Amino acid sequence: MKGFKTLSMTPALLCAVSINASAEVIMLEDTELIEVSGQAGITIDVETQWEIGEFAYHDAGYFLIQGMRMGGDSLGNGTGAGGSLLDNLRLEIDIAGDGSVINDNQLVYGFSNMRDIAQVYVDAANTDGNFEDVALGIDSTRNNLLIDDKKFYGDGDLVIHFDFTDGWDNKGGLAHYQNEGGFGADTYEEAEKILEEAVDFRIEIDAIGIAGTNYVVGAAGLDSDSNHDTGLHQGQPGTTTLMSQLGIQGYLGPEDLHIENHGNGFDGSGALGAGTGKADSKIHWSSFFRIIDLDVYIDIAGVQINDVEIFNDRGDLSGLDGKSSFGFAHSVREIYAINEAVVNVAELVSGGNGFVDGIALNTRFKGDIDIGSLSFGDTGTSIGSFFTTDLESITNWAVSAH
Repeated sequence: MKGFKTLSMTPALLCAVSINASAEVIMLEDTELIEVSGQAGITIDVETQWEIGEFAYHDAGYFLIQGMRMGGDSLGNGTGAGGSLLDNLRLEIDIAGDGSVINDNQLVYGFSNMRDIAQVYVDAANTDGNFEDVALGIDSTRNNLLIDDKKFYGDGDLVIHFDFTDGWDNKGGLAHYQNEGGFGADTYEEAEKILEEAVDFRIEIDAIGIAGTNYVVGAAGLDSDSNHDTGLHQGQPGTTTLMSQLGIQGYLGPEDLHIENHGNGFDGSGALGAGTGKADSKIHWSSFFRIIDLDVYIDIAGVQINDVEIFNDRGDLSGLDGKSSFGFAHSVREIYAINEAVVNVAELVSGGNGFVDGIALNTRFKGDIDIGSLSFGDTGTSIGSFFTTDLESITNWAVSAH
């Protein structure tokens, strides 16, 4: 992987701002302002890796997450963030207009970039007809499912689209791929695999558990040792390890973060009427991902789960929007405030109206899940494999204090 590069507001940029502050002010007519109204948006290329020794949530006792790491890892060597960066990741940031300027509210979404990429192969005289189909918005390799097109957003909506920086990075980069004649020579299957594996990641957590009131924050006291054959708890007294040795490795597809510009009110759906209920403006987050290996030991139940895969290559191959998911599992989330809409008896007893504020976390998921092996204790003997096809779920949470 490439070396770490820091993304920051550089001193040179600050210097330029201060120098230009004394320059002549030039007035622009409204028509001229329209022409320079920031139609290009902002592009940020990201490389990152991080590690947290311990996260602790304190109520009366403690909830602990110990040894969290994230980075990039496409080789399956288990090194996680210690071995490489999560890189080749691009953020495109735009604020939509009202449509009065052409395309100012029609922005990249989901796999819409795949159409333009396929056209590049077509223009290079590639003879695989699947490229032409994809360029026309049809995934002919997956039952002729439609492919995402650019999406229309509301006036003032903030949109952040996550995708790869260089889709051919794992083949030496775009320039090398061009010089090797890849656009004209590769089959559609070969090209799609390259693009789908452009952004690799790995997440590791040593242990998740609970602790009593006497726990010392930062002590890393959970049992994260990989040796479970003694049956002895190796963590500090007063702690219980719920799970340990969690490793998740896979590939990221496109992600879209959309923040609505619908104002600061609430829709009146709460029990108390006007000004309560769901916030008018919401956060929408769509993500495509593929897990190629997930392993975890559930300490409190003595269960070892290995070789879990999450994808969408069987049965219904569409994402939650009914379009092609290109083999990625698809998850969509809505996040928004809830005002005076959650029943709370303690608040009622204290003389209030019985309703409190909270946050809604609504999630939909669609994909296939395979579990390679499941064993109990330290036996290492699997009871078998499990295969789930076309799993689709809706989970809505309302989180508040009590």
